[in-house]
Amino acid sequence: MVTLIGKYDVGFAGVFVISSTIGILLGFINALFVNRLSVPSIIITISTLNIFYGGLLYFTKGVWLYEYPEWFTQEIVFFKQITAEGVEFGLSFQALMAILAVILTGLITNKLTIGRKIYALGGNPDATSRIGFNLLFLHLFAYGYMGFMAGLAGIVQSYTVQSVAPDSLLGYELTVLAAVVLGGASLSGGRGTLLGTVMGVMLLAIIQNGLNLMNVSSYWQTIITGIIIILSISATALSQRKKQGA
Repeated sequence: MVTLIGKYDVGFAGVFVISSTIGILLGFINALFVNRLSVPSIIITISTLNIFYGGLLYFTKGVWLYEYPEWFTQEIVFFKQITAEGVEFGLSFQALMAILAVILTGLITNKLTIGRKIYALGGNPDATSRIGFNLLFLHLFAYGYMGFMAGLAGIVQSYTVQSVAPDSLLGYELTVLAAVVLGGASLSGGRGTLLGTVMGVMLLAIIQNGLNLMNVSSYWQTIITGIIIILSISATALSQRKKQGA
């Protein structure tokens, strides 16, 4: 994508179309594997993550990319205001994208029928199939949407650091997993809320920021992240056992 926008003046609209399309197509690949192989989705996605990462290294040769057109390097601020002291503030491009992502996901999961079907699919695929729901369509929609969001996240990441490093987000899957589990989602599926996920992300960011301020080694931060995942999963499992016992 960086090569394309460097050679052709596709504009921001073109960047969004290219990046989101690639993300959706890669999401469809995950969906087909999960649907046909009937294995835990986390195994499939981690496996394809390594495949996609290897392909990225092959095409980029592991080289950082910096060649952006001028329009992609300019600061974007919405609702820009200037105080009496001359201080500028407003809504950044990154913040706007995050807000729109939360709103769109909230509409899908809470207001649309397909969102409830996806919850049912995560909770009990066999029962969902017996009801008559099309599992392949649900998988394609869910993983295609996640791929779409991943494509948008790639744009935000690239715009923020003004470069593309093939390994820049390598290892972040553990951080994402910790944030989601911390927010109350179940790794077995069927449980979790958007608000819980947002709170989990914010809480984990606060923890990591605190560790950085305390000059805690990055190695220990990884260990602490793993401990958070174990504690969150344990708390969820104990809560479910208590409910079943009751």
